[in-house]
Amino acid sequence: MQDAKMQHQIELETLFNKNQLIPRIKQEFMACTEISFTKVFEDNGIPLDFGYALLVQMALHKRAPLPTLVGVLRGQCNTAQEVVDLIIKMCELDLCHWHPVQEVFITAITISEDVQAELDRFQFPLPMVVEPREVKSNRDTGYVLNRGSIILKKNHHSDDVCLDHINRMNKVKFTINNDTAKMIKNAWRNLDKPKEGESKEDFEKRKRAFEKYDRTCHDVIEILTEHGNEFFLTHKYDKRGRIYCQGYHVSYQGAPWNKAVIELAEPEVIEL
Repeated sequence: MQDAKMQHQIELETLFNKNQLIPRIKQEFMACTEISFTKVFEDNGIPLDFGYALLVQMALHKRAPLPTLVGVLRGQCNTAQEVVDLIIKMCELDLCHWHPVQEVFITAITISEDVQAELDRFQFPLPMVVEPREVKSNRDTGYVLNRGSIILKKNHHSDDVCLDHINRMNKVKFTINNDTAKMIKNAWRNLDKPKEGESKEDFEKRKRAFEKYDRTCHDVIEILTEHGNEFFLTHKYDKRGRIYCQGYHVSYQGAPWNKAVIELAEPEVIEL
């Protein structure tokens, strides 16, 4: 049984490695059999890195104003003007579109629905179905295959942090309350009507984001319960020393519904 759980854990971490957002989307475009984007870029004098970077950013954002695209693509070129010129050239090739009324660029080429669904599930590291490995340094995470920083975002350092507390928290075993997960409806605040000054388009975008998140939450819960309804959450510090569990779809630090579906797998009665 333990060997089966370990194999399941390795499979989950492998899927996470495979589905890092930008590299995965770029690979989908590079492997496309209907259009050779590499040939299109080469024939039209578009640097490959820039061409694929723009396709990826448009697939991610769907719509983006010019300043946003120039900001994210600036590192691909020597000047901002060069970025703008290349974006215009890709528009002329129908690799993205310009909306003159809304003054935004719109994606012309999207990734397939099955790839998008897999990205939604596995672009964030999942809770572990085996007890996390002991964290011995600031470069450990507790995962079997995946290493990183015990400090969130780009704040890594090698100074002393309390790894004992991380290891204590990582050993807490959780379970899903399936009755709550299935019978209680997840909800975000302010989805009943647009916020003050919010456009209808932005309101609909927020609603779609919630629907995708809710759908993926239930998918992840199903994955966690496939090999027995027990799992562990790994933890990291922020730069101010506060600790956060690393579940995105399953977390005891999330919205009320997220907190309600998680229970201790080995609860104890506390006497006051």
